[in-house]
Amino acid sequence: MKTISLETLTIEYLRGSVVPFTLSFERGRKLTLIYGENGTGKTTICDAFEFLGKGTIGSLDNRGLGRTIPYWHSLGKKATDVRVALKVGDVTHAAKFQKGTVVVEPLELRPRVEVLRRNQILGLVEARPADRYSAIRRFIDVSQIEASEESLKTLIRDLERNQSTSIAIIQENKAAIEKFWESVGNPGNDPIEWAEVESKKDLSHLKVQAVALRKLAAEYRRVSDALQRLKTASAALTVEKSKASTLSVALDLALESEVRGTQELLRILETAKAYLHTHQTIDKCPLCESEEKVHGLMERVDERLDQFAGLQRAKRAKQESDQSVLLAEKKRNDLQQDLELITGAFEAAKEAFSWSIEIKLPSNTCPNEEDSLEAWLRANADLPDSWEKVGQDGDEKRRFVDLLRESLHTYRSNLDGQTNVDALLPRLKRALEIMVAERRGFVDSVLETIASEVARLYEIVHPGEGLNQITLELDDQRRASLEIVADFSLKQKAPPQAYYSQSHLDTLGLCIFLALAAKDNPDQTILVLDDVLASIDEPHVERLIEMLYIEAMKFRHCIITTHYRPWKQKLRWGWLQNGQCQFVELAKWSIESGLGQIRSLPDVERLRQLLDETPPDPQLVCAKAGVILEATLDFLTTLYECRVHRRADGLYTLGDLLPAIDKKLKQALRVEVLKEKDKEGKPVYENTSLAPFLDELTRISQARNVFGAHFSMISFDLLEGDAIQFGLTVLSLAEVLTDPNVGWPRQSKSGSYWCTQGETRRLHPLRQPQ
Repeated sequence: MKTISLETLTIEYLRGSVVPFTLSFERGRKLTLIYGENGTGKTTICDAFEFLGKGTIGSLDNRGLGRTIPYWHSLGKKATDVRVALKVGDVTHAAKFQKGTVVVEPLELRPRVEVLRRNQILGLVEARPADRYSAIRRFIDVSQIEASEESLKTLIRDLERNQSTSIAIIQENKAAIEKFWESVGNPGNDPIEWAEVESKKDLSHLKVQAVALRKLAAEYRRVSDALQRLKTASAALTVEKSKASTLSVALDLALESEVRGTQELLRILETAKAYLHTHQTIDKCPLCESEEKVHGLMERVDERLDQFAGLQRAKRAKQESDQSVLLAEKKRNDLQQDLELITGAFEAAKEAFSWSIEIKLPSNTCPNEEDSLEAWLRANADLPDSWEKVGQDGDEKRRFVDLLRESLHTYRSNLDGQTNVDALLPRLKRALEIMVAERRGFVDSVLETIASEVARLYEIVHPGEGLNQITLELDDQRRASLEIVADFSLKQKAPPQAYYSQSHLDTLGLCIFLALAAKDNPDQTILVLDDVLASIDEPHVERLIEMLYIEAMKFRHCIITTHYRPWKQKLRWGWLQNGQCQFVELAKWSIESGLGQIRSLPDVERLRQLLDETPPDPQLVCAKAGVILEATLDFLTTLYECRVHRRADGLYTLGDLLPAIDKKLKQALRVEVLKEKDKEGKPVYENTSLAPFLDELTRISQARNVFGAHFSMISFDLLEGDAIQFGLTVLSLAEVLTDPNVGWPRQSKSGSYWCTQGETRRLHPLRQPQ
């Protein structure tokens, strides 16, 4: 994914930004070098990136301030006035205070920022082992694997602990099967083989037969019950008939004692009584229509009826008895029909199943007549109990086989489980060994990669010192503990804090920080190095600068602040590969104006501007060109180890350097300048000799003494045109020899010439001619 370049950083009222300040980034340059003397606001710019990326400001930590948030905003402002905005393409990332918290919008696109300050360089080197581990935890986070290892260890311990218990359980299972085997007389030679055979038997027919037997017994009981009910009904009918016969005789006797026609009269009287009770008030007799004797008629009817009460009772009893006989006859007939149905159901249940030979059944069909059925029941009275016993025996046999089958299944399951455990345990232990080895291998590989990168960076700064044997190790005896060790002379795996100088430890801390930062998505990370060169001693600074320049290219963008003046000078002379480097120089800070920039150009660019002026100032051109020529000649004489008269102050002039390039070397010096690539992609170079430039400069070198340094008598003999020509010749020489993007030809990897990165310049020869 292509990374969009940073465009502008705007800081409002954060720390030293007492007025809004905007830093513009040059497109295509991934390294921004911010130079400024102490107190110019370099740290405020670093704070702004940290505020935006991490929501904090680390420059105030460990200063005895306690809670530092009250000191984040500029004097005279409030926390809510603070705002930092980074414009990247079409997106502006803005951070501000809101309810005491740093809020960034848009949050999902918040820039990744890593900041290293001068006072933090030794933090990782001198930190406790646990704190060092925290710094690299994200690269070797194997917590889930360690949890899996612990689960596997627990499983192995549980399986080993359960092995002896499982053996005892298997023996108990086998003993239970042997008891079943002994209970049936020890058939065969092996109880397990017997159990296997028995458990495979299909006894489902016994269950079906038991159900059929229970149904047959139930139907038999229904027949017996139906007979009892029929016998009871028959006896009741006989009783009712006997009572009816007795009442009939009594009624006949009552009738014989009464006059002829009594029955008709009794009916008339009963009818009259019912009429008179309904019609309480009458004027005449309803029968004879006589009005004379209508008074007291009801009393006389009641009196006459009482005379016939015995006859009425006899008659009523006879009617009720006849009704009872009819009901008893109906009940017996109904029960007889039920009996016929029940006996039919019994026969159906008997014929519905194919009975085994041991099942005893009635020899003849169940009758439905009362007398013959009673005899049939007496003949087969023992059959229901035999049916119940056969059913129970079948149930017992099925339960026996079921329990045997379950015991055998338990035995087989436990035995198979134990067999599997016996086979699985060695594999689990081996898997644990592999997992531990893989985890350690992974962690060691990551640590070795980081350590190798640290050693590589360290060797760049301290080549040939033998101090790059650096190792990162986890302490096996303590969890989450990281040790940093190195070889020092005869002492192996020694803590570098005990033997390295302060400068070496600073370099080590910086190298560790760079190695860790470069391992965590560097192409998405803005790297900020705040004044990290301050404690590095002078002999190593130049190599450290070159190393930082190269490593910065790995990151999305790199911000380096410094007050190291030689770096500024090296950038001015183009001695650094400044094609990817933007140089920013900060002006002196004040409470009124806050942060400010000084427009700073490399000297070659400044000379070109002076020559482009109309009209050019000869003295300024000559002075600037003389400085550049001294730097160019110093580069050539150093590269080819030319003889130069030594000076106590180490400052050489054109009079010292120009004659040091002798005739043989001058004629051999030539530069191949890359112009383009042909159709096949091969580079096309233009060959330029340096001798004409050097000869011309020798001729007019006096111009610098006339216009650039001091007045002498020879100045009256020189023309201003010589000064301008001097400047043009120096500019042409610098353009041929150096690449404005990648600097000077310092690499000799070809073995036959010196070249720049990408071989845009090839300087011949590799060695001074003899």
